Amino acid sequence: MAKPAQATPLGIQGAMEREERDGFSYVFYGRVLVLALLAVYVAIWIPVERSVAYIGLMAVFLVLGLIPYLLQRRGSIGVWGVGAFLVLDAAVLTFVMVAPNPLFSSELPVQFTQRIPNFLFLLLFLCGVALSYSPKLVLLVGGALTISWSLGFAWLASRPDSIVTSANDMVDGPNPDAMRIAMSLDPHAVSSTLWMIQTVVLVLMTLVLALAVWRSRKLVGRAARMEAAKASLSRYFSPNLVGRLAASATPLGEIQRQPAVILFVDIVGFSGQAEGLAPERVVALLRSFHRRMAQQVFAHEGTIDKYIGDCVMATFGTPQPGPRDASNALSCARAMCSEVERWNAKRRARGAAPVEVGIGLHYGLVVMGNIGDERRLEFGVVGDTVNVASRLERLSRRLAARVVASDAAVSQAGREGCPPEVLGAFGPAGETEIRGRQGALTIWTLAAAGAMPQDRLAIAE
Repeated sequence: MAKPAQATPLGIQGAMEREERDGFSYVFYGRVLVLALLAVYVAIWIPVERSVAYIGLMAVFLVLGLIPYLLQRRGSIGVWGVGAFLVLDAAVLTFVMVAPNPLFSSELPVQFTQRIPNFLFLLLFLCGVALSYSPKLVLLVGGALTISWSLGFAWLASRPDSIVTSANDMVDGPNPDAMRIAMSLDPHAVSSTLWMIQTVVLVLMTLVLALAVWRSRKLVGRAARMEAAKASLSRYFSPNLVGRLAASATPLGEIQRQPAVILFVDIVGFSGQAEGLAPERVVALLRSFHRRMAQQVFAHEGTIDKYIGDCVMATFGTPQPGPRDASNALSCARAMCSEVERWNAKRRARGAAPVEVGIGLHYGLVVMGNIGDERRLEFGVVGDTVNVASRLERLSRRLAARVVASDAAVSQAGREGCPPEVLGAFGPAGETEIRGRQGALTIWTLAAAGAMPQDRLAIAE
């Protein structure tokens, strides 16, 4: 079985870039929602002669967001192109918050704009940028807002009629506190302390939002790697094992010895069938066979160890042994035979030749772990149990039986409480000798039509 492939950094980075592109859309959608709510508020609470101008200003911000949204959808700009438009947004928004409205005359001095809670709109704008899922954009826009708001304060403070106040001002007189209050209440006063607090809040919120987005990306990246590992594991292991293996801290390639059931299933006479087929048809036949057999293995909590041409090697009890491994293996063998019958019915209906399979099962100790060198490692299962199962699969041809199981596998299934309808489907078929192995091996078969068990069998190849 091939070693599960982990998600590559480039793959994770590509996923993050796609999330960023989707995030740009969410920034625009968020802008549309906020502007729509503000438009409703303005239409309800502000007189018509002034609300029209405010709604027109909102339309300007809608266009400023629509342009990069459309360009980004077409792939004409990237993250920095969107960032340039957002910086322009920040500059325009700050100007609107600080500069006097040229459409309306007011007796209030321009310095009075510092006392209106317009600063909150900057924070709302910065929060919307966090939807971009890009820490770079959050830092960029946060820096642009901080600079533009500071320039706005510098412009107000530099006006000849401005009174710059600070919480640290030293005032001489009989009642300095009252004089400081009177100075701060002057409509021409601008507070450097308030500007400093607002700047600190902007900087801190920028850092917190950027950190939150960065942290979120890390969590998503970890989840993406976990899903990639699960997707890779699901190619070999049954679904109920995938989550447990993906979350396990134990290395999958650690060498260990444990009992397991090995199952081999092979197409009988595949070479002869393949000779008369086009290469594409041969591959299609193999894929259909592998898919159908793998479905049954996974449905019975087994593991696909490897595909060897037209042969499938499956294990029951790896990577972790279970309480019903032998029972699951026998049930899987029966289900494979039933699946082959259904497949053959479809093949006959379209005029194709039927497919016959041979299945061999054996229970015993196996050694499992990573096999190969540092350039290519495969997680595999080896040992005498594997060899015996393979020989029993070949023996099925001589016995005209679809399934040949060792007595060790059947006995273990009985100890596990295998259902009678499964265990009773197997009948004793005498003993056989396995080449390269001392002693005779008692076997059981699930016979095909017309199969006759024998008392003593020839040496299995």
